[in-house]
Parts: sequence; structure tokens; C-alpha cells
Amino acid sequence: MPAVAAGAVAVATVLVAGPAAAMSGGQPVPAPDPAPWVATLALAGDGSLLQRAGCGGALIAPDRVVTAAHCVDQVDPSGQEVHVGARVLSTDPGETRRIRGVSVRPGYRIIPSPANPDDPNDSTAADDLAVILLDRPVTDIAPLPVADRRPAAGTEVSLFAHGTTGHAGADFRDDVLHRGDLTTLRPNDCTAGTPGTVDTPSVWCAQDTAGTGVTGCFQDSGSPLVAWTEGRPRLVGLFSFGGETAGKACGTPSAQYAADTTGLRRWLFAPRLPLEPYPAGAPEVTGSATVGGTLHCAPPVWSRSRGDRPESIGYGWATVTRAGPFELPTPIGGADADTLTLGADLAGQRVACVVTAATRPVP
Repeated sequence: MPAVAAGAVAVATVLVAGPAAAMSGGQPVPAPDPAPWVATLALAGDGSLLQRAGCGGALIAPDRVVTAAHCVDQVDPSGQEVHVGARVLSTDPGETRRIRGVSVRPGYRIIPSPANPDDPNDSTAADDLAVILLDRPVTDIAPLPVADRRPAAGTEVSLFAHGTTGHAGADFRDDVLHRGDLTTLRPNDCTAGTPGTVDTPSVWCAQDTAGTGVTGCFQDSGSPLVAWTEGRPRLVGLFSFGGETAGKACGTPSAQYAADTTGLRRWLFAPRLPLEPYPAGAPEVTGSATVGGTLHCAPPVWSRSRGDRPESIGYGWATVTRAGPFELPTPIGGADADTLTLGADLAGQRVACVVTAATRPVP
């Protein structure tokens, strides 16, 4: 998962980690009926959703989608959109909505892996939940009910995501929604092999005990896990992280970890949630883009109707490369002011100003 900062953050350039890989194993869902409430976060644009899609989520109210906090923190919501019911990404985009606002669960934080603390991709998270408010309600898809208790050990749960075989390459992402069945584990089993990295009050875990190879992979994050009551699904969690924190690659048998959504109805459905700052435009860069020249970054105007007023603003600079529709940034070390003097090492490279704005953390 990407590294994230505490508090509510908005980034005024679109910073997405790359085309999303997802579930390894699982079975394709042949019709939309079993899981029409599955949501897909994506870069806004006109290209194929298969190439723009990122994290997953679930529709829990006509105007609300819940996802993993690390999917939306430090991401500009004005450059994102949400697709509900997109079973086949390349041909069926589902119901498309823009984002009206984003609220991150209080207490959300990243926990570095003791085995590899310098690599944010190996991190875990606590309270890894966020609510996305949609600009228009989805009225023709029934929301997914939220369960009121955590599934007990031994309960069968199902992960719904756009799956892959777990192999890298041009065809790494499957076009069709997949379902993978797992069995919940005891809390002690969830922390085995990952001491100090699993926040058991906000995280539970499950594993494929049937030997079918079901695991989550990078940017499968936010995809819903459901438990079944009389054959009907209830949301019990969102995929947060897998075995990577214990050094296990996607597709390797390991526990899979879910951010616990149970018991949070008051927060999930609160009429007035604290919202991340929402940029009404991009930052403006002026100056001389030549070696030895200096660039200056001015922050964007922040939308008053879609986000709360920032309490603090920070600056950074990055070199940017393009991979399909994605802009891949590499931070420039030590560049943490609103100005940047261009050295010879930056000649010929694209440079972006990154502005982060944070609200005061909610206790």
C-alpha cells in the first residue's frame, strides 16, 4: 500500500501508484446480480475503465461508498471518479459518479513493517477506512447492508474484486469481477509472523483454507468482504493488506487482512462527516524551467462546499513519468519548500509541484 500522512490530506496533482493489480485466484462472477454494489475507484477520463481503475469499495447508501483510507489519502478527489456495478471493466462501466467529498476514519494510521520499515508497500494500517460522498445518489442499485458484528473465527467470508492470476505483465488484470472465498481466523493467528503490525481492534483476518490460491494483491485495497446471513451478503470488512508485511508475495498462501466495518454505523452514516480539503484547481507553477532557474508553486483554491478548511499546507516536488493514463511521481529529496532551484540532474525531466493540505485530526 502507498505511504500516507496522518489527518485529512488532498494532493493537488493526481498521484496514483499505477494500474491496479488485484485478487489472485477466485472465480469470475458471471452476472451482475450477486454483487451489484461493488464500487471501483478510477482516474476520471474517457479511456477504458480497465486501464484507469484503481481500488475497490462498496455502495452502502445511495450517496456513499466506503473504501480503504489509504486509497484516497494524498489523492486529489477532483481527478477521481467512482463506478458502481462495473462487473466487466472494459465494456460495462456501471453507474459513474464524481466525488463530492472524502472523510477518513479517525485514528487511521500506517504501521511500518519491522522486516522492511523503509518500504511503504510492506506497511499495514489501523482504522483503514474512508467514506466517499458521491455527487449524485445511485438510485437503481440496492446498497450493501453493513453487519453489526465482526465475523467469528471459522466464518466463511467472500472477497469481491477484479482479480488476476497474480502474475505481472500486460495481461495482469482480469476484466471480470471475481469472488474469492476465505475463512476467518482467530486473532492470535492474525498476528502470527507479523508482531506489532496488526491492529487487532480495527483489523480481522481470514485465509483460503480450501487451497484454491485466493489472496489479495496491491490495489485490491478497499474491496468488500461479506459474510452471508440466510444467503444474503452483509459487509463485514474491506481488504486492507495481505501477506506482504510478512514478506509473502501476492498469490502466496497467507492471512488476508480486513479493515473492520462492523459496529461503525454511526460514523458511516453520519449526516455531517469531517471532510478532507478538496482542491478547486491545480497548483500554479511559475518561474524559469531551465537549469539554474527557480520554480515557484502557488497552492490551489480550496473548495468550501466539498471539503473543510485546511489547517496546514505542505509543499513537495517530484519528477513525473507517464505510464498509460497514470502519472508516476518520484519525490525529489529535500525539496519541501514552495520553491525549487533546478539542477543539472533535472535537465529534460518533467517536474511537478505537490501540495498537501491537512485538516486538524479528529480525536
